[in-house]
Order: sequence, then C-alpha cells, then structure tokens
Amino acid sequence: MKKIILIALTLSLSYGLFGSFDFFTENPANIADRNHSQICLPFLTNQFNFENSALQLDDINMFQEGYILDSEDKKKLTENDIEIYSNFKIHLLDFGHRNWNFSLQTLAFANVELLDKMYCDLVFNGNNTNIAYSSHTGQGSEAFSFWKATFNYAYPKGLHMGMIPGLFPENNSSAFVEYLRDMTLYAGFNVNFNYSMMYGTVIESTQNFGSMPDSAYYNYTAHLQYSDEHSVGRLTPSFGFGLKAKIFEGYLHFGLDDILMQLNYKNLGAGKYENIVVDSLIYFDLEHEPFEEEDFEEESRVKNKYVKIKPSVSVGMEYTLFHKLQVMAKYINKQYSYKNGFSFGGGYQLACVPMQAVMGYDENIFYEFNTGLIFKGFEWKMGATFYHGFFRYGKGIGLDSAFVFKF
Repeated sequence: MKKIILIALTLSLSYGLFGSFDFFTENPANIADRNHSQICLPFLTNQFNFENSALQLDDINMFQEGYILDSEDKKKLTENDIEIYSNFKIHLLDFGHRNWNFSLQTLAFANVELLDKMYCDLVFNGNNTNIAYSSHTGQGSEAFSFWKATFNYAYPKGLHMGMIPGLFPENNSSAFVEYLRDMTLYAGFNVNFNYSMMYGTVIESTQNFGSMPDSAYYNYTAHLQYSDEHSVGRLTPSFGFGLKAKIFEGYLHFGLDDILMQLNYKNLGAGKYENIVVDSLIYFDLEHEPFEEEDFEEESRVKNKYVKIKPSVSVGMEYTLFHKLQVMAKYINKQYSYKNGFSFGGGYQLACVPMQAVMGYDENIFYEFNTGLIFKGFEWKMGATFYHGFFRYGKGIGLDSAFVFKF
C-alpha cells in the first residue's frame, strides 16, 4: 500500500523547484549558479519537529476525562518506554546575493526519556511482593541549544575534472572518460560560528523500590548538569564544503558540514539528589510514621562541558524526467536533526504552485509534504512531516515554513 501511495504521489509532482524548495539546500555549492539576490523574513522561516516512541497522534484521546482504557490502549502504554525527540531551527537572518549567502539561526535539540514502560505495567497490573524493582528513567536525557552564523560561498564558474593535469590523458578515446573529463562541477564552502546557549542533561538516574515481608521502601538518585543564570556560552568555529556535478538532466550532490564542530558550555550548575524512604511493617503503633532520610543535595559547578558534533554528511542526486518531473534520492546524517537516513521523493510545479513529496527512512519512517507559492520575486513555503505513519496515525509531526523575497 505504501508503494502505491508513493508512486501516485511521485507521478503527480514537479520540476524546476528553486530556493526554499531545493532538495539539497544544505549543499553550499548549490548557489553557484544562482542568478538573483534573496532575503528570508526573520522568525517566519523555521522548522520544528516533535516525535515520541510510543503513542500515535490519535492516542491523545485516551487521556481525556471519562475515557475508559481498553486492552489495546494498555498494550500501547506498556510496549515501549515513552521517549520524546524534538528539534527546531529559527532563521533570525538569512540573505545573499548570487553565489554568496549569510544566515544566523537558533537551533535546539532534545532527546528525553519520560517514563519507563515498567511503571505503566505496575499501574495496570499492580506490583508483586518480595520483589525488588529498579529503573533508570531519564538517564542519558539531553537537551541543548545554540546560535549558528554561517557564511556560504560558491565559485560562480563551472569547473571540469579535465582541468586537473594528468588525470585524463588527451589520447584516451573512451566516451565515458571524455564525459567525465568535460563534466561540469560546482564547488562551494561554508564557515560557521557556533555560540552555545542552554544545556541540560541527566547523567545518572536510578529508582529502586519494593514491598518486602517486613517493609516497603523507595529510593532515588539523580545527577544533573544544567545551565543557570551563572552559566555562559562560548563561540566556536566549524566549516564545511560541497560539490555539485552536472550529469545529463540532473545533478550529483555531495556535502560535508560541521567539521571540527564542538559546543562549549561554561560554568554549568550540577547537583546530585538522593532520597530514601522506608516504611517498616513490624510496628503496629498507630502513630508510627515511615522513616525518610532527608534529601541529600550536592551543589557544584562544571567549568567546561563539551558537546562534540559529528560531521554532517549529505550525498545524493536529483534528476529531471520528461522536462517536468524532478525526482531525487538522498542520504543525510546530521546529529541534531531527525530527518536523517535515506529518502526518495519528487516535485512538480503547476503554474505558481509547487508540490513535493518525500519518503525517508532511518530508524523510523517519515513522510514529508511541501507546497506553497513561487513567483518571480517571492516564495512562500509550508510543509508538514509525519513520523511512523500518515496524519493521526503518526507518532510525531514536523512543521516547516519559509518566506523568501528575490530580487
């Protein structure tokens, strides 16, 4: 069924999509042959993605007052831990002229474990006596944000591999070799300056509890690091480059970004919190109260916290069929994004209305749809992404918008 839907969408799509509708906007070489200037409206050009590991969008109904959970609802709540993933990007500045561009963005990323599935199972089925329970809910959760200023430049003239001395001998008569020698290449690079803003992580989180023959107990430990009013950021550089090769009616793309990127958060707050509660069952005094050890709180500061970002890789191709239908195949891996992995899609422009559809797969499948308006001096884009399934059957949603003036 998914294949039929994808084919139907692809056959209804477009060609000649530019600007915010490019399939490879992350490639700095993509603006080498841009013949106009442009500026994006601040705060109206942004991306937002939210996804969870357990519930579909339609499952929000089960949390309404008066709703009675059935066996299928209980199964969903006890199958997986509930984790939340999200990221957003807001363009504060974005403008350029022909083969150069400057942008300033605010980016944020979060990966948080909210609830161990064991707790849902205990709520529905109860706990057993004389069994010690243990979990690590929240451990490893991390969230951070930063500003990213990027200057892109692409060489405006096409290059040829035949320009490299000795790479392709002149006396080689192979048609394939001649094609490679004369193939047009565009090259670009970008320099980034990244300023760290907010950071938070749960380094350790342990919960132990149980009902024993002589007592009941509950203990927890949490070790946190977080930004507060005394924390500061630091400016760190990174860079990237890209290539775009003309091949028949399409292009091959390769891009590498965030090289040597490392965010530095300085003077973070840190704390280790512990609590022990024991209710002994050997006492029958009506005035007996459970023993509770006072919370132990150890406050400290973290001088430097480094978040190392792996280089972002993008490789793929786009091709124009029948002079109207633009199709693409792509692989991308970016640490602070969720639309990663392999993706396939197509685009078609009907008069001034562009349409795009993309299906991608990494750890989870996603479906992306974009449309809007394209005029000579203005572009408006709006898009939606659904994770795991379509519309209400998805486990997450992404929103994308752009307002671009061209002159």
